[in-house]
Amino acid sequence: MNRKQIALLTSFSVLTSISLTSINSSIHPRTHLIKATNKKKVSKKQPAYPDIMKKLDLTSMQQYDSNTLFMKVALKDFYIKDFSKLSENKYRLLLAPLDTSDQYFITTVSITQPLKKNHRITIQGFLNGKTKVKVKDNLQDKYLNKNAISVLVDQVIY
Repeated sequence: MNRKQIALLTSFSVLTSISLTSINSSIHPRTHLIKATNKKKVSKKQPAYPDIMKKLDLTSMQQYDSNTLFMKVALKDFYIKDFSKLSENKYRLLLAPLDTSDQYFITTVSITQPLKKNHRITIQGFLNGKTKVKVKDNLQDKYLNKNAISVLVDQVIY
């Protein structure tokens, strides 16, 4: 066989296989449609600050050791239980997930808007382990020596 004959046979076999697949797809078009609709796109993008309510059990944070409490989270719509002014536009906040909760989160934020107790605030940041409310935090005496989780703030949404 020469080159022309080999090229002719090869092209003939390619054309035959193409026509057979097109015939099969025209005979069973529904199977191709079903297969196309069954594919789901799964978003692999994780939010930069996942909601803390979905990551941890906030009813008993004492069950976690300090090593576990190092993660990026969003404290969404937490209540401001108490606050103290440290300097101009800088405040120490004591937060709770619910108005009646005794699970506290303590942080320092720079904010220009006025703060009010029992108002809600959203904070995105990094949990920084367990701590206790201290005298130097300048919060109400009823919160002294209460267990709290320290939060390093990246962003405040008020």
